[in-house]
Amino acid sequence: MKSQRLPNDEGFALVTTVLIILLLTVLAIGVSWISAQETKCSFAAGVQIESLLAADAGSEAGINYLRMIDSPPAALSADGLVLSTGIVPLFESQTYEFDCNFVGQSFRPGWGIEYPDFEYQVKSTGHTSRDGTGHVKLLASRLFRLGY
Repeated sequence: MKSQRLPNDEGFALVTTVLIILLLTVLAIGVSWISAQETKCSFAAGVQIESLLAADAGSEAGINYLRMIDSPPAALSADGLVLSTGIVPLFESQTYEFDCNFVGQSFRPGWGIEYPDFEYQVKSTGHTSRDGTGHVKLLASRLFRLGY
């Protein structure tokens, strides 16, 4: 007994195969586009982290400067600038610079008037060669004994 074909079912497998290949191609293009976008985002996040870490290193250098001096530094300008560094190379393409400004003087409870608390603002900027810039601003205080 011979099987009879319906007249409309010829080429059905070919059309189905072409549609599946088209669907898989669109899916592959979408996945590669998403992967490229994720790579760009992770690169930008890496640049931002590098510049922020460079700025943090600059703020630590400013704190270390305040920690190591023996007496309150004199202001270099009318706005209270105590120390300003130029661009300091750090690692590979990272650099930082910081300014240390005198903010004010106060007294801590429990300490005598010969131990005033000097307050400073440290502003640091970190740079990377890939146009990344990070900023850190902090307040630091240090007790000094006057007349010592």
